[in-house]
Amino acid sequence: MVQLSISSILALALAMAPAAISVAAGGHSGIQLFAPSLSGRPTFTVYSNPVQVSSSGSSSANIGSLNSDLKSKVTIATEYLAQKHNIRTSSMSITDAYTDGSTGITHVYLRQVIGGAPVANGLANVNMDSQGRVISSGQSFAADDGKLMSRRSAGSLAARASETATLKTALKGLADYIKTSISDTDLGKLSIAASSSLVQGGSGYVISQMPSSVSSTGTSTASRSMIQSPDGTLTNTWHIVLEQPNHWWSAHVNAATGKVEAINDWVASLESFNVYPRNINTPADGDRCVVTNPANSVASPKGWVTGGTTVGNNVWAQNNPTGGSTWKNNHRPSAPNNSFDFPLDLSQQPSSYVDSAITQLFYSVNTMHDLAYLYGFDEAAGNFQDVNFSGQGASGDGVIANAQDGSGVDNANFATPPDGERPQMRMYVWTETTPERDGDLEQDIVAHEFTHGISNRLTGGPSNTDCLGWGEPGGMGEGWSDTVALLLRIKPGHTRSLDMLMGEYVYGKGIRNYPYSTSTSTNPNTFNMLNDPDYQEVHAIGEVWAEMLYEVIWNLIDANGIAEDLFSHDLSKGNSVALQILLDGMKLQPCSPTFIDARNAIIQAEKNLTGGKNMCAVWKGFAKRGLGYHASGGNGATYKEDFTLPSGC
Repeated sequence: MVQLSISSILALALAMAPAAISVAAGGHSGIQLFAPSLSGRPTFTVYSNPVQVSSSGSSSANIGSLNSDLKSKVTIATEYLAQKHNIRTSSMSITDAYTDGSTGITHVYLRQVIGGAPVANGLANVNMDSQGRVISSGQSFAADDGKLMSRRSAGSLAARASETATLKTALKGLADYIKTSISDTDLGKLSIAASSSLVQGGSGYVISQMPSSVSSTGTSTASRSMIQSPDGTLTNTWHIVLEQPNHWWSAHVNAATGKVEAINDWVASLESFNVYPRNINTPADGDRCVVTNPANSVASPKGWVTGGTTVGNNVWAQNNPTGGSTWKNNHRPSAPNNSFDFPLDLSQQPSSYVDSAITQLFYSVNTMHDLAYLYGFDEAAGNFQDVNFSGQGASGDGVIANAQDGSGVDNANFATPPDGERPQMRMYVWTETTPERDGDLEQDIVAHEFTHGISNRLTGGPSNTDCLGWGEPGGMGEGWSDTVALLLRIKPGHTRSLDMLMGEYVYGKGIRNYPYSTSTSTNPNTFNMLNDPDYQEVHAIGEVWAEMLYEVIWNLIDANGIAEDLFSHDLSKGNSVALQILLDGMKLQPCSPTFIDARNAIIQAEKNLTGGKNMCAVWKGFAKRGLGYHASGGNGATYKEDFTLPSGC
């Protein structure tokens, strides 16, 4: 057994605790994303020998309408946490549970609930093999929740004049924090209606008639929650979800004082390049061609298109020139015969070829949906579909994909709310060249953004998308997005001498510090770079993580060869194995993972997939860049790199 202590939280990703990161304009507009740091937690425990848990056959945790096998696995998970971690089953609430169809691994995700209120940073995940034995787990539940309850501040909800009054205090505090404001007059006009069926589950309030300067939709939701502090106390908070142009805030605000205790933004932006000029590659040159029936019959059994325009089960693609939120009524190209063929003249401004841009975006996002589905980002795992044909997971959340979005330039972003709520992709025009260029036509940008959706839904379970918001985990989110975008471009005939860049078409020079390369001269990034003050921003952190994964990819390819088409899902080939274990590792790792957690999860994923055939190839990739067997540090602790391999390699 290997037990790793991580100075972070499970619910909200964090790197520099208890201080916060200020994300540069173009990412999160200078708003600091932060959460309390929990010393020594979460713990991620990996068992070299799976643990058999004695089961009583029943559980007091909520199980709901799961099938009999999943109910049994959930019971094992709760009893494991009770027996091994001394957690009361009465304080466990199941947020997600599913069995991965490709690996047979069952993933159970839980949240701590005290007095009816969920603890935002009290989470656990338990991973079991097909025999119901625990292979790994992570948890950050507040210890001895009964005593913690008695130590809560006097400013509890029950001690307040009314919940509505505390909610208005919280709304005002949040508005101030995100650099807008709401007047007392506007607070008085709010309509606050109780609801027992919020999209994210549970009860709370739906707030309407909000000023457009605060909420782009005019609405918000709020529910009771708690936040645990480093000293072990619990604070009553309101969990407020608020949408603005280019932002989708998930905040926990002190119910007594209106102070923001933790905040995340579900929008994961492509890096703003005016801070760090990046040298990256252009997409491969070539002409357009007509692709017939590209939908994968397993992932999209009813095709991509509904009704002769760029709307389907997986994606709603449209122009959004004003940058507003009325996407349903925006312009889409018309193709009565489902033949989307529109002129494209790249010597003109992007506005002249908007129909081609929307069509390209619709194609690219659907392609990512289908590919990810084959590798395990399916309905049960929380993917993006209006209708879930299997009946698993939450439906009604096909991607909103805005082409040539007018809310910004020189960027792109992807907002990922929990399963059952629509994510939103905004693709912008880039102004570096004359004429300007359209990010919709660069598929590595689209792949980068879509992968934010994958990593956010898979890490911590589909119902919790606050695990990779910023700091070290947020940086890994950026790194996974770059890595998948790179992996999709590797073809037969390429070798490990290939240096790869990101987004060169739209910007000219690119947006990363170094090319991704297996040469340490071309790309010197190693684990110790995370100690550099210049490497505290999420995209810089992501470069280090992606470089490590790039080494792993080429080790797997050298050992197993390259599949001509990743859609073949040929797991005898290195690039297919790489994509599979990346996604499987996301499911295994805890919320708010460190580099070391994610490394261990990927190694475990490879063992689950092949029995460890490629274990040393994976280890060598990480160790080459300083994440070897004895590497340590993370989430505020000094990073200490190590280049050694475990025994047997």
